[in-house]
Amino acid sequence: MEKDRTKKITMIVLIVAVMGLTVAFAALSQNLTINGSANVDAATWNIHFDNLSEAQISGEAQENAKPSINEDDKVRIDGINVTLNNPKDKVVYNVDLVNEGSIDAEISNIVVPTLTEKQEKYLEFKVAYSDTDKELSLGDLLNKGETKPLTITIRYKDEIDESDLPDEKQTISLSYELTFTQSDGKEDEETTPPITNNCTTFEKKDTYNVGDVIAFCNDDTGVSEDFYVIKDNGDTVTMLSKYNLLVGDIVVVDDPQGGDIQSQTPIDTSTSGYGLQSASAKAALLTSTNWVGTIAFSNSNYWYSNGLKQEYGTSYPADVYDSNSLLYSHVENYENYFKNTLGKSSVNARLITYNELISLGCSDDENSCLSAPSWVYTTTYWSASARNDYNAWTVVSNGYFGLNGYDDGSNLGVRPVITILKSDI
Repeated sequence: MEKDRTKKITMIVLIVAVMGLTVAFAALSQNLTINGSANVDAATWNIHFDNLSEAQISGEAQENAKPSINEDDKVRIDGINVTLNNPKDKVVYNVDLVNEGSIDAEISNIVVPTLTEKQEKYLEFKVAYSDTDKELSLGDLLNKGETKPLTITIRYKDEIDESDLPDEKQTISLSYELTFTQSDGKEDEETTPPITNNCTTFEKKDTYNVGDVIAFCNDDTGVSEDFYVIKDNGDTVTMLSKYNLLVGDIVVVDDPQGGDIQSQTPIDTSTSGYGLQSASAKAALLTSTNWVGTIAFSNSNYWYSNGLKQEYGTSYPADVYDSNSLLYSHVENYENYFKNTLGKSSVNARLITYNELISLGCSDDENSCLSAPSWVYTTTYWSASARNDYNAWTVVSNGYFGLNGYDDGSNLGVRPVITILKSDI
């Protein structure tokens, strides 16, 4: 039955021009009359795209052509052409929306694709901020000098009835357009829309299984911190965060598979969502030249002094994550967010250990986590455990399970584990 059904649902999605930016200068057209002598600095209007990623493909989806940012003005992404073959197929692109001008801007109009009633049942086309997964909306600010990472998603919806599926191959043209106008750089309190609750819903249980999702909602922001269960301890549950924390640096490389570093810039601590989980903070994603949320494990191999120090055990692998690690303050701040902001006083936060990764299916003999659940290796991150005198165990988003030197801050991120009382969930 499944075979017969999937034959009917091959669909081609052709995006002719995604996100063409229209800029309006009406607010800048006033005449200047100056009596005497004066100098007026020229204002510049420069909003464009940058750093378009490679396609992130899920399921049996296909990329038929590689898109590109229009070379003439950089305000268009042309040529996204993908095929979705089966339910849950998905293609994702990441791109930066950049304001390199001297004028604060805001979104004044959005033109979204028009889908038929039938297409809306099975197809989702979404443009959202990568750090919050919130779709762009009217009034959103893009201040001068600001860069906002976006995620473009084309996918089959998760819950589809057989009757919703197309009976034959569909070719669908999609376009998405933003209009920006000059802004004073401040949110308009009178027109600010109410907070949309985008928190993940889940079922509370007496007993949780490995891989169950548990989410903690911040009612003030409508954003949740999501986790995968790695162990039910009886009264408590231990969980791995869905994403890395938005901390550390943004590294730009010339090859997503690990090319030369072009730049390495600290993430501004005033960035929205800084210190919390972020969909964009996957570190070395291997499908993008923008690695977000990278940080070194430590400034030294503090667990070694002519041999493994006694407080860390007698042999490797050794759990060495503690306050000597550069990751420690970020994990502690994350724990305090749960205690002070979310009111979850029983939370204890740390990093995942070598033994926990092995229990989930990772193998040090094969240097692989591909036998573990896929959510174990959706990001690239440090573990709490040293492999030897100079290196720590790490997980890479292609499923590799290996090691990195303690001071390598170019490609690995912080992915916390928390343990919490079930009564606090």
